Order: sequence, then structure tokens, then C-alpha cells
Amino acid sequence: MPRRIHVLSEKLANQIAAGEVVERPASVVKELVENALDAGAGRVDVVIRNGGKTEIRVADDGHGMGREDALLSIDRHATSKIRSEADLAAIRTLGFRGEALPSIASVSRMVLETAEREGNGTRVVVTGGQMAAVEECARRVGTTISVRSLFFNVPARAKFLRSTAAENRAVNEVVTTQALATPGIAFSMDSGTRDVLSLPAAGNLGERIAALWGNEAADELLPVAHRMGGSALSGLVQRPNSARPGGRRSYFFVNGRAFSDRTLVRAADRAYRTTIPAGVHPHLFLFLEVPDGEVDVNVHPAKAEVRFRDRIGVERLVEEGVRAALAGIESTPSIGMRAMEPAVYPTTTGYGNMTLREPVQPWGATPPASSDGPAEPRAEPVAEPQMTLFVTGGQDASAAAGKGRGGPLPADLFDGATPVMWQIHNTYILAETRSGLVMVDQHSAHERVLYEQIVGNFDHGGAESQRLLFPITLRLSPAEYALVEQIKGVLERAGFEVEGFGGRSIIVHAVPNPHPYFDPERCLREMIGELTDGSPLVDSARTQHQRIALSMACKGAIKAGQRLTQVEMSELFDKLFATELPFHDIHGRPTVIQLSLAELHKRFGRSG
Repeated sequence: MPRRIHVLSEKLANQIAAGEVVERPASVVKELVENALDAGAGRVDVVIRNGGKTEIRVADDGHGMGREDALLSIDRHATSKIRSEADLAAIRTLGFRGEALPSIASVSRMVLETAEREGNGTRVVVTGGQMAAVEECARRVGTTISVRSLFFNVPARAKFLRSTAAENRAVNEVVTTQALATPGIAFSMDSGTRDVLSLPAAGNLGERIAALWGNEAADELLPVAHRMGGSALSGLVQRPNSARPGGRRSYFFVNGRAFSDRTLVRAADRAYRTTIPAGVHPHLFLFLEVPDGEVDVNVHPAKAEVRFRDRIGVERLVEEGVRAALAGIESTPSIGMRAMEPAVYPTTTGYGNMTLREPVQPWGATPPASSDGPAEPRAEPVAEPQMTLFVTGGQDASAAAGKGRGGPLPADLFDGATPVMWQIHNTYILAETRSGLVMVDQHSAHERVLYEQIVGNFDHGGAESQRLLFPITLRLSPAEYALVEQIKGVLERAGFEVEGFGGRSIIVHAVPNPHPYFDPERCLREMIGELTDGSPLVDSARTQHQRIALSMACKGAIKAGQRLTQVEMSELFDKLFATELPFHDIHGRPTVIQLSLAELHKRFGRSG
């Protein structure tokens, strides 16, 4: 009988192995940058074209290689990092398997130029895993590797690559992560059309974070320094009163190596338990140092995960270390504006069976401003016609009467006249109905109204906007800037006119004006952050227009803590009950709770 088992060719075996190491352009950048850092580079420059699908080039000023080492580096399992099993248990380099270069070379057209002495270099050309040329070249000390036409010989893999913008963001994240791991190394990144990153060598982690996200982001962080046994935790974490809902920046490193571990993120979150409301996710930049042999980094093809010998101990180290950093804040609450902020009430799970609860005011915590936290104290607006709650983009209440399920004021709730309304803790609106009482969460209600208004504006050519006498300038992260470039047209239809302003800054010339309390700078900044990092809210959308409408409604709606006039409360009721889904906000939470007269009689022990 003929044999059914065959030994694979070296070319096919290399392509299969490459599938574990090279998933997308960001994987290539990660491997090449790690090699550069292992080579002692003081500067690493990354250039990509078409998201890395056309070309990736990584250059460093490390110690370089001679001709013999350059040729060996293309062979599988050839490495300078380890020599014995003992070395494998004490790995301190980022690379060690000897798989990266041969794997990359097998699915691309790769050119390696390197020199360990000035002017005396070697150029190696490899196409689809086959050596094409080896020649001398004149170059400075260091190494430059160019990878072109990634997956040109594996079209099935190329089909799974995402858009140029998405691949750009993935590469941004890889370079950002490595830059955080090594603040003393200078980094740059060029996307082919613009400079994305230009990071000089920094003196410490805080300086690197300031260079990436601005001084304001760095000023929000607290230092962490904690030791337990032979292990240590250091880094920076966000102050509780600066943390916001939505996406977070969460970076973990062990012995200088970046890794992902949700259980350690949860351990850090446990340390914040008494300092922030539920749903708020502080930024984390944490570095673990553990003894050799206590962590196995050889458990994942892309080295993205690690395994700790004493996982429970590491979780405890993270939780106690973060809690120690927060201890000073917890034990010395400030007296001032925070004492005057309104209480935060637990979210009600439904309506029809009202449960009375005591207000919850977390000691030393600030409620999230992007969902239902208090706004800055404001004077009560004058009840003039031009100062109504909805100033642009909306319909008159009378015109909207037939749109919703029951018109502006549902007949089954209210009598013909507009009811008298009361505002409770500047957060909830209470009104008498025909059969009892109704309470409305003003933020949730306004979210629903704004969302349908924004969607309607998209359907009719875009929102009106007003030009700013003094334009707003925002400094963004590389990923945020790339996103704004991608969605600039949709933002303009939403009313935000933006353009690049050098580096990673944008200038905002015009903004929408959905209501008189609208803060365009805060709304746009929080929208960009949420759209870049993702959130359960925007990730549920099918289109970019829906993502922006959802985020803008959430960030732009009036907040809990905002005092409203009788005219504004009445208009909010009109607009809410003219929407298609008045009883739930865009998160699926209730906007309205009804309490029947019969329930009131029962609560007070009356017979009826």
C-alpha cells in the first residue's frame, strides 16, 4: 500500500510555522522591534506602507551582525539568546526561539541589512523563504529589515488582513506598548503618509506617557511600588477621581516583557473597589519583576501570555500594590466641591415595582461624568424662548406628536394639561399622572432624544453647526489621531468640523449645539476615546454612523446634577415621548418608572 504520511517540504513547513508567529503586519513589527531591543538599540524607527501590507521597515542602531551571523539568523531555531535548558528557565531577552526571521522571510520579500562595524555591512535578500542574494554593503552600525508584499505567496492569509486604518492602529499599539516597556529608548513611526510617533528617549515612565497622551494624562497617575517576597510591582495607575467609564489603557509587563492577563486586570480593579463607581475603568501601567524560574514565557506562539508558578501570589501582589498606592487618597478625603456634589443613585432595573433606596455616595469617589455623574454647578438658566433645552436639530413638540408611541404626552399617563414637574437631586424628574406618579431619569431620557435626533440628522444630510470664534485644539494619541483621520467626514455630518494641526493634534473649527449646556470639547474628546478604545455601547453598532450617534448621545446628553427649569423639564418630556423607544435609553436601561396610585395606597396602608 502507498504511504499516506509524508514529510513536509521545508518551504511548506516554514509557511505553517509562520502562521503561528506572523498573523498580521503588527506581528511582524512586534518581532522586529523586539529583536532591535535585544540588540541593544538606543533608537528604533518603524515605517509602514498601506498598513504594513505593502512594506514594513524597522531600523535600529544596535550592535548589528557580521556576515556569518546574518546568514544564520535566517535559519530556523538559530538564536544568540539561549544555549541550554538552563537558559530557557532564565530568559531575560524578548526573543529566544529563533523563529521570527525565518517565519517572516517565508511569507514575504525580505531584505536584511546589518553591520557590526561602521561601513562594513551585509545585505541578505530572501524571497518566500528562498535565499536570493547575499552581498556586501556600506552602512552604519545596526540593522535594518525591510519586509515587502506580506503573504504574497499565501493569498488565503492575505484575505484575512483588515483595512489599512485597522492595521495601522494595530501597529501603533505594538510600538506604543514597546515604547512604554522601554522609556529610555527613542522610537519613531511613519505610516507612509505622516509621522505617527516621534518619541525621544525619556527619563522615566511618566515622561513617556506624557509624550504619548499629554501632560494631563500623566498628571492623573499615581506611582506604585510594592514588594512581596522575591517579587516586586512598580508602575503608575490612574487616580480614582480621574477614571472614567468606557475604554481603558491597561498595560502589564513582567521582567520587561509585555503580556495580557485578564485576571491581573481584575486584581487591580479589586484594589479600586471602594474608590470608584461600578463601570469605571482606571488606566494601569504595571511592571512585575519576578525571580527566574517563577514565570514561563514560552507558553504562547506570539509570547502574548505567560504562566506564573504562583499565580495567586502574583494576583495578591498586584491587588495589594495598587491598594497601597491608593491608600493615601482613601484615608484623606478632601472637603470642598466633592462634598457638595449630588448623591449617586443605584440604577433601577425596571419600572412598575419601585424600590426605595438610600442614596449612595462613595467616600472619595467621583461619579462618571460620561454617563450619569454630576456636571459642574451652573446657575439656573433664564426661562426665555431661545434658552429651551433643544435649540437645534429637533422638531417642535407639536410636530413630533404623531411620531412616537403616544405623542409628546401620552394620553394614558397625563391629562390634557401639561403636568407640574419637580426635579429631585437635579437628576430625576417627578410628575403627577392620571393614575399615580412617573419619574424620569433626565440623562437617560436625553440620551434617547439626542440619539434619534442625531440619526435623523444623518438621514437628512447632516447636523447644523456653529463656527467657533476661538477654535478648540485637542492633542490625541496615535491611535486616536488615526481614527479621526478615518472618520473625519462622518464627524462633519455630526456637526464637528476638524482638521489636522501638526503632530498628533487636531483643531476644531465648528461644533453642533444640541442644547445650551453642551460642552463640545469634553464631548468630542470622550467620543474619540470611546470610538478608539471601543465599548459595549459602540461595539454593538453595525455602522460608523451608528457608532458616532450612540457615543455622541451618551457623551453629549445633559448630566445628572444639571438643574432644569420647568420649561426645560416639560420640553424633555415632550421630546422623550415623541421618540420611537421612549421607555429605554441607548444602553437598554429604563428612562421612566411609574408608581401607581394603588401602590401608593398600599405603601401607606390605606384601603383605597
